[in-house]
Amino acid sequence: PPPTPTGPCEITPVNPLTVYMLPSAASDVFGTLASETYEATAKTADGFYGFDPGVAQAGNSGLYRLRWVLKTHDLTTSAGCANIPTVVGPITGLCYAMLMTDTPVYSSADAGSSVLVTLHIGDFVMVTGHDTGWFTTDLNVGTAGMDSIGHIEEGIIGGLKGDCEGF
Repeated sequence: PPPTPTGPCEITPVNPLTVYMLPSAASDVFGTLASETYEATAKTADGFYGFDPGVAQAGNSGLYRLRWVLKTHDLTTSAGCANIPTVVGPITGLCYAMLMTDTPVYSSADAGSSVLVTLHIGDFVMVTGHDTGWFTTDLNVGTAGMDSIGHIEEGIIGGLKGDCEGF
């Protein structure tokens, strides 16, 4: 078999590229990648590469900390890019809970109900509703990957990101 590529995944623009907040051309623009080389740590199946821009981003963790460029003929990638994980990134237009600590997700809005899953620092999950003290979440959209609705105590969530008006 051919040798496995080693080393980091380095991305370098040939011409200036738009950097997006999320892995979507419909996402807000973060800036422009002109000539710098960055280490990508994630990629999406549709060709976006995520990298840490090296600037302070209060409240951002996990995939939300990354900024994204689309792989085009204007972006070169190193051999190590074959080894980075392919992820499903946050979808533009949805609201997500950012988790800054290990967080139990309950089957109902009651700390006495069963725990469906415990999410960890850097995980995110889609928020679909809010009621006194609790957020309702769709565990199928985000890092949990479960076909279930769950509930998270409001005080545990590190912050909300995305289209969260009304929550």
